[in-house]
Amino acid sequence: MSNNLSELEVDALTEIFNIGIGRAAGSLNKMISQTVELTIPNVQVISSQEAKDKFDFSDQASISAVTQKFNGDFSGQAILMFSQDSGLKLVKALLPDNIPIEVVAELEQDSLVEIGNIILNACFGTVINFLKPNIEIEIPEFIQGSISNIFTYDSENDWSLYIEVKFSLPTDNIEGFISFIMDIQSLTRFQESVRAFVGNL
Repeated sequence: MSNNLSELEVDALTEIFNIGIGRAAGSLNKMISQTVELTIPNVQVISSQEAKDKFDFSDQASISAVTQKFNGDFSGQAILMFSQDSGLKLVKALLPDNIPIEVVAELEQDSLVEIGNIILNACFGTVINFLKPNIEIEIPEFIQGSISNIFTYDSENDWSLYIEVKFSLPTDNIEGFISFIMDIQSLTRFQESVRAFVGNL
């Protein structure tokens, strides 16, 4: 099903999400006293099973994640995920140096949800601004556990739009991923929206 979107359309989607990621990085840099690196989005149109297989998170048994489902013209799940160790390091980077580790652990959920809100809302906001989709976005949820506990979206179609961005703070050796998997209920409407964006460039 990879021929449903042209190379130009995939490039346009990459640019749309890249704008959102850039906005998120700018906001995060103000929160954290070092530069947050977010890679250019990797956008692929692949089978739904291939998309699910990509959520194998380096064999990590325990993951800290902020997950957000959405429905409408696009339906799917967005996930910001870290190994549990990286998640705690990221929260610690947000706080003063003298905060005890047990306090950091207590603040982990709220802190990661706040970071997830910034990143995911920047992406969703940019997509809505450019493509004008009709979507409803659920409240983000913090989950710890295996990837099977975290990724729960069940695709109804045989192909999906998969988007991945790598998140890192090199000086603290923190790495994570931002991933979106989407079913597009009306491919024709979606392509029209993307082509309109391309035409305005």
